[in-house]
This record gives sequence, structure tokens and C-alpha cells, in this order.
Amino acid sequence: MGYSFAHMDTLWYLAKLALALIMGMLCARAVGLNRFQKSAAVLQTTLVWLLLFFMGVNTGGIEGITKEFGTIGVSALVLTLLGIGGTVLFSLVVSSIVTPTEQSEGIAIAKRKEQSFIRRLYDIVKEPLILVGIVVLGLTLRLTTPLFDWFQSSLVTYLLYTLLFFVGMGMVHKRISFKGVFGDKSLFLLPFYTIAGTYFGALFAPLLTGYTVKEAWGMLSGFGWYSLSGILISDLGFPILGSISFLANLLRESFSFFLIPFFGRLGKRYYHPAVCTAGATSMDVTLVLLSSHFGTRTMLGSIYHGVVMSLAAPILIPLFF
Repeated sequence: MGYSFAHMDTLWYLAKLALALIMGMLCARAVGLNRFQKSAAVLQTTLVWLLLFFMGVNTGGIEGITKEFGTIGVSALVLTLLGIGGTVLFSLVVSSIVTPTEQSEGIAIAKRKEQSFIRRLYDIVKEPLILVGIVVLGLTLRLTTPLFDWFQSSLVTYLLYTLLFFVGMGMVHKRISFKGVFGDKSLFLLPFYTIAGTYFGALFAPLLTGYTVKEAWGMLSGFGWYSLSGILISDLGFPILGSISFLANLLRESFSFFLIPFFGRLGKRYYHPAVCTAGATSMDVTLVLLSSHFGTRTMLGSIYHGVVMSLAAPILIPLFF
């Protein structure tokens, strides 16, 4: 019964996200393709910062969160690294076989200037450090001050809807079309790379943790959707595993802030691991980050990939418990 409700909630959540995106697209078409382009882009960035800040505030309000980080953080970190490592390796190897390099001409890579190693390293870590720093700021303020006692977690959801509204406007401004997703293997197979790669990495969990492969698969099946995975696994009768899953998927999202700009600097072939590392967050929290480093084609793939991963998570998690 709990699973059925979780699945229905997921479908309803996705429907509302899709509606926000569609409303933004319709609005852009109604006001004209050449109007409010700069305003929509600025609002996208502003909303991402607000969203990350209040995500930190929301996380800090979870009862016993400091104790959870202290007692099960190591297991969560190991599982996260295994899942991400497997995803990156699998997506790189399989995509190089399935999708030839010449099919990546639609991917735009962030420009790289000739400069020192220190300067290049700074350019890579600057943006993700700022983004993660915003989350940490929200988390710290919630834990140490009463400033956000008024906060309701629903605010994060409303910010997501607003963000996707402006993303929809941006897609129309950039003339992005959803046509051809199912005919383009480089896009269609993205969720397969993420699921298979994550599960491949989890095969090594018994060597480094006290958990079985099946338990590791279940805990990593949130694919970055930490709020769903932790609650669902705990509801299934495994509160400790639920806590580990929550942290592991939260860490996956956090690591993606660092890895996406890094992959963007490495070249077009790293388009696939960048999107797959983001997991379910590729359609919302990391969407603007992905599009800024890989161009408009990645925006299309990111949304499709994120929707599929969000549908897969509540279906796959109960299979392992």
C-alpha cells in the first residue's frame, strides 16, 4: 500500500513538473520568441541559487540529521563513490560503442582558455564550490539559528515549479524540440547507462562495506532523489538502510555539482557521464548547470533522463527489500 501511494505521488509530482515546463513554453510562445530572453536566463540562475539554499535549510530541519551524518556517513560515502564510479565507467565505455564520436556534433562544450594549471583548476571548481557552499550555508543557518523555524519544505517544491517554468521559456527561446528523442540512441539510452552503471558499481559494495549487493542496489536506486529513497526504504521496515540511502543520494547530487563542470572541460565524449552522474536531478536541480556546460542538446537529454530516472526510482527500490 505504501508503495502504491509513493508511486502515485511520483506520477503526480512529475505531472506537475511537466505542467510547469509546458506553461513556460506556452508563455514564451504567447509573448514572442524574442522577448524576455535575458530576463528568463537571469531568473533561472537566481532560482537555482534560491533552490539550493532552501534545500540546505530543508535538510537541516530533518530530526537527528547531525547524528546520521556522524554514524552512517562513511557507508553512504563509499556507496556513493561506487555508484558514481560505475556510472561514469559504464556510460563512457558503452556509449563509445553504441554512439560514435561523430554523433556528438550537437553538443556545445564550454570554451577553454589557454592558461596555467592552477587557473584551469580554479575555473573547474569555482562554480560547484559556490553551489555547494550555498547548500552548506542554508544547512548551517538552519542548524545553528532560529531564523528558519518558519520554513516549510513545500517551498522547495514551489521553487522547482517556478524554475521549470523559466526553463520552459528558455527552451522555446533556444528553439529546442522534443522530437527525435526515441530515434537518437545517444539520448534514448541515457537512463540505461545510469541504472546499469550504478548497479555495476554496487557489485563491489560487499568488499568495502557490511552490506550485500542487493541492499546496495536498493539504497542506490534513488539515483540522487534522496527524499524519496530514504523515506521509502524506512517505510519498508529498514530505517538504518533508509538513512544511508538518504545520505548516499544526497551526496550523489552534491558530487554532481563538481563533476558536471569537470566533465564539461574534458570534451564532448563526457556528455553521457555528466548527465548520468546527475541522476534524477538532471531534470531540475542540475538542469541549468548541465545546459550551461554542454549546450541545448544536453538540456533535452537531461529532462528526458531525469523524468525516466524519477519514474524508475519508486519502482526499483521496493524490488530489493
